[in-house]
Amino acid sequence: MARNTLIIIVLAAFAAAPACAGTLYKWVDDRGNVSYQDRPPPQGVGRVEEKTVREGRDNGSPAGVAAAAKSPVTLYMVPKCSSCDMARSYLKTRGVPFTEINVSEKYPQAQQEMVKKVGELSVPTITVGSKVMQGFAESLLTGELDQAGYPKPEASPEATEAVPAQ
Repeated sequence: MARNTLIIIVLAAFAAAPACAGTLYKWVDDRGNVSYQDRPPPQGVGRVEEKTVREGRDNGSPAGVAAAAKSPVTLYMVPKCSSCDMARSYLKTRGVPFTEINVSEKYPQAQQEMVKKVGELSVPTITVGSKVMQGFAESLLTGELDQAGYPKPEASPEATEAVPAQ
């Protein structure tokens, strides 16, 4: 009896594990734009990296998919830019699908497109739908993502534990 119960618990744990996992796809197009998405890239895109993300939240939730369709996120960046790296890291940690566009001098067409879309060449620049943020301030980006309907990250257990009264 105990053995059967143990087998059922183990099988249930394995069945539940995929519900906490998601796949993140990274690819670079022919113009040097890097995309991070929760959906596979179009056919013929060259090298694609897949990563299974297990963060305890559903990165492909209906709210997240709707927000991404309504207000796509784009990060305009250059290599060796610490603010660009922080913005990229925050978006990945939060589980937000985004497109990364390299606007270094190697890609003058991308620079022209950026100036046309956002008005000037400044990195990092992040667009959430039609909203444009120049520079990276986590609190401002959090507000824009929340307002666009992207799911909020779950609080860590450490942050929600009650502190005993003294």
